[in-house]
Amino acid sequence: MKKVILTFLFVLGVMGGWGNCAYAKDLRVTFLNPGSSKDIGVWRMVSNFMQAAADDLNIKLEILYADRNHIKMIGQAEKVARRLSPPDYVILVNEKMAGKEMLSFFKNVTSKILFIHNGLTEQQRKEVGNERVRIKNWIGTLTTDEYQSGYKLMRELYQTTESAPNILGITGTKSTPVSLIRLHGAKGYIKESGRGKHSQVVYGKWSYQDGKEKTLALLKRHKDIDIIWAANDSMALGAYDATQEIKYNREIKVGGLGGFPDALESIKNGGMKVTVGGTVMTGAWALILIHDYHSGIDFINDIPANYSVDHNTIISTAKQADRFAKVVLNEPQKIDFRQFSKKLNPNLTKYEFRYEKLIQAKESESQINHNEE
Repeated sequence: MKKVILTFLFVLGVMGGWGNCAYAKDLRVTFLNPGSSKDIGVWRMVSNFMQAAADDLNIKLEILYADRNHIKMIGQAEKVARRLSPPDYVILVNEKMAGKEMLSFFKNVTSKILFIHNGLTEQQRKEVGNERVRIKNWIGTLTTDEYQSGYKLMRELYQTTESAPNILGITGTKSTPVSLIRLHGAKGYIKESGRGKHSQVVYGKWSYQDGKEKTLALLKRHKDIDIIWAANDSMALGAYDATQEIKYNREIKVGGLGGFPDALESIKNGGMKVTVGGTVMTGAWALILIHDYHSGIDFINDIPANYSVDHNTIISTAKQADRFAKVVLNEPQKIDFRQFSKKLNPNLTKYEFRYEKLIQAKESESQINHNEE
């Protein structure tokens, strides 16, 4: 059904005089994914969601995995930049602060560059400038509003207690910018609430085992903890399992970030209290911006070149977990991503990258398929 609609739009565009209507057929995008193709965590989820969008937009998407090795990722960036025929666009991630070096390889290359997930830090920007200034082909940065991620997670965890909670936090590595931003969001809500405090915050390695080990050690030191939050679901799941292994004088409410499959199952089974999903969508939104930019519709006329999108959704019930799993994780190919493109929807005046709109896009595509049957 999608192919029929896309063909119709193509013909209609030619009849209407769209000069760039064949733009997408040869559009090549390379995504340097910091994760591993064998992962079941966030980076594999990001790729799956991106591929569904690429299929809808007729984009040839190449994904190169760095296997969580930033040195390998830097090498991949250099090789892509040196290709005789480099891709039209390259999507980068400032994982372990490697973004500035990777960006430098593309200064004199025809590829346009867009960062997702982790953008350049303020210090890095002081050294290389901002989008479209010194490095003209660096056209944008699209990230999740990670402050809101941490803020919403803490707000939801606070709903589970009426006391002034004592809180443990496990954020990510120091070299990952989102770690501190999520922490600032959590701290922001605690301060705004006027009650409760962080008993301690530690840096984590983003893994289940690290979250578990750190929690076991911290709970020996702190005997009055009510809430534990972690900067991703892997660490949160480790933290929750740690709370089940030790004898403690109260129930500890645990929450994480990411909307990972195991976290969704834990929530459904009465384990973790909440996760905040949204990050996995960023790559797909980036492809929509690239798709439109390539056809002459510059997103800078709607959103800033450095833009943080709040597409976060709270997942704290079985119903919410099932819906997120179905729409985002299991069936992204059933979403009509074309509905988000200004090029394919001339009446669309603003980009609306929100979870609620995603649900609508899936439901409308499902209805079209149902009616056709």
